[in-house]
Amino acid sequence: MHPTPSPLPRTAMINASRVVVQANETLLQAALRQGVEIPYSCRVGGCATCKCKLVEGQVKQLTETSYLLSDADLDSGMILACQSVPLSDVRIEVDLSSLAQRRRVTGRVIAQQRLTHDITRLRVQLAQGLSYQAGQYAEISVGALPGVWRSYSFAAPCGPDAQVEFFVRKVPGGAFSSAINDQDMLDQSVQIDGPLGEFRLRPADAPLLLVAGGSGLAPVLAILKDALAQGLTRPTTLLFGARTADDLYALDEIQDIARQWRASFSFVPVLSEAQGDARWSGERGLVTDKLADLLVPGAHAYLCGPPGMIDAAAALLSQHGIPREHVHADRFVTRHEGAAKGASLARSAQPAAPLAPSTAPSPATQAGVLDYLKYALFHAVGLSTAVALVAGGPWISACLAAVVAFYMVGDAVLGDDTSTPQYQHPGLLTFQLWLALPLLMLIVFSAVWGVSTGDPLGFGAWVSGWSGVDVLAARAATGIGHHVSSVILTGLMIGMMGTITAHELTHRTWDRVSMTVGRWLLAFSFDTIFSIEHVYGHHRYVSTIDDPATAPRGRNVYAHIVASTIKGNLSAWKIETRSLRRRGLSVFGPHNAVISGHLMSLGLMALAWAMGGPKAAGFFALCALWGKALLEIVNYMEHYGMVRDPATPVQPRHSWNTTKRISSWSMFNLTRHSHHHAQGEVPFHELQPFPDAPTMVSGYLTTVVVALIPPLWHRLMAPKVREWDREHATDDERVLARAASQHNSHPLYT
Repeated sequence: MHPTPSPLPRTAMINASRVVVQANETLLQAALRQGVEIPYSCRVGGCATCKCKLVEGQVKQLTETSYLLSDADLDSGMILACQSVPLSDVRIEVDLSSLAQRRRVTGRVIAQQRLTHDITRLRVQLAQGLSYQAGQYAEISVGALPGVWRSYSFAAPCGPDAQVEFFVRKVPGGAFSSAINDQDMLDQSVQIDGPLGEFRLRPADAPLLLVAGGSGLAPVLAILKDALAQGLTRPTTLLFGARTADDLYALDEIQDIARQWRASFSFVPVLSEAQGDARWSGERGLVTDKLADLLVPGAHAYLCGPPGMIDAAAALLSQHGIPREHVHADRFVTRHEGAAKGASLARSAQPAAPLAPSTAPSPATQAGVLDYLKYALFHAVGLSTAVALVAGGPWISACLAAVVAFYMVGDAVLGDDTSTPQYQHPGLLTFQLWLALPLLMLIVFSAVWGVSTGDPLGFGAWVSGWSGVDVLAARAATGIGHHVSSVILTGLMIGMMGTITAHELTHRTWDRVSMTVGRWLLAFSFDTIFSIEHVYGHHRYVSTIDDPATAPRGRNVYAHIVASTIKGNLSAWKIETRSLRRRGLSVFGPHNAVISGHLMSLGLMALAWAMGGPKAAGFFALCALWGKALLEIVNYMEHYGMVRDPATPVQPRHSWNTTKRISSWSMFNLTRHSHHHAQGEVPFHELQPFPDAPTMVSGYLTTVVVALIPPLWHRLMAPKVREWDREHATDDERVLARAASQHNSHPLYT
């Protein structure tokens, strides 16, 4: 028997690096927190990218590794770092050959120039070249401070001389920044780990609005210099915010760029603390106060600097009609601020985007009662549905119309939710998820009772006696049209109450209760294979041609429902049987989760038959199939037309995202799908909104309705797909995208 995880930290030797693993922390989480390299992608045990060899010690595996690892891997002691919690001190070996782009290189400081009283330019000669895109950043360590790593943006584009430079702002109490600004660093040894980040200039012809604050000028300068070198000049406005005239720097470089820029170039420095400076004749106030006057219609914005400046600028740009997909940002936070956010690095990991002033997230905000209760909208919708199904007749159709209006109108009117409160009692949220099972049972029972000829369990008599309403008479008077509404409404609830919560629960492969509840929820839509294919297939292959759930551009939703259902079942069978064989178990035995799952669904069919005979069973089957179809429609929406090289990690850009308030609150943040795929192990209440990610047409139900009308869908999505190719895809992905567009026959994509 394995020992239980200790509440005390464990030590893990990862190759030659010593890592402290906190209680209940996985090896991958600990490594990433402490800046130690491990290849990874899905982070939920679905891709095997983070596999490594356990040389010494014991670990607790949070998921069944035989789903992903080969016989040879298992025999040689391979484990998944993202699913391994140390039970003792451990030693593992990791193959780092897949980390080709991100590298750790050495160098030495060759120049140290004071730019302002608190910003120093550090120039480093690397021992070998490092390829990066202008706008990206790296982790830096200097010999004088061994083991201390900080994040800084490259302040110049990649050059053939293997020299890089950074702007380091002195942070009060900051060990690294104080050393760079106050001590002689010449000839100091340097280690650089990178490149990192997604901040870069996207291909387009639109005018540029660049906004920088403080040391946030570094990536902006790099982008401008790189664009100039490539002849990619566009009409550009650069706003540079500083406190006083003494805080302005790199002015000669900016003027030199402006002289060579072949399109119009406007540079506007803005000082926030120059009220008493009679020498200053330029703009005064906050840099964000000047945006409205300088904003060119159709501009693409790039924001870099402190979070407050970015949030204010993004909100203003949103108010002036700049779409969120055209606002790109990089928040600069200090190590202390990063710790407050729960981040492990000095650079914020969340991309910034337009936030309304009233909804800008405060990382220190603790969740209040309303933050817990907002997810009860889910249960309120379900209970209302159950009541309407029992009331019968026009109440059913009225409830269906109300549910559709609630989601579609609510999302349109109530806007976005970008809040990220910290929940101190996540167990309450898990309990809310578990409640979905008895709630869905009540809904489906009420619906099947509504088409039964008898009164199973005396339910109707009991309700009539308790409420004073003759629900048996109301059921008898229910016409065929309202029964059709019942099928649509019940199937909608199976998709929402069942699949959405099961999606969250079946990712918790280490939690037996959540997995059991999740599989029973999926049984209502004949889709227990989701717990296998989604976790071990979809998350591994998402946005590639090997993923059944990713719809290629040009396909209509009805074809996708059929194709994804068939291929998904085949994929689940392949994954499950391979795992059983590796564990030495019979393919056609009780351990086969595909077979047992379908038997669970047949059991529900049998219960429906027992309630009302073949009519009731057929009714249940229609509801279940519609619920299953809804899952495939949602799959269709979430990754439509996207492409990814399977050898590269999943990024937020590989999912269509939305932050619509009603969808987010009543669907347990399923809407924050970009973060979910980038970090699949993160529970729903910790998902970040990522409003800079590619966005859906609207909220979930609105997008479902649009998807069901193929001409409208393609008319709205074709421009989004082309924009994704331009602004989110890497160079390699653009090659795949061109091939995908040429392969389909739809004229809007070719």
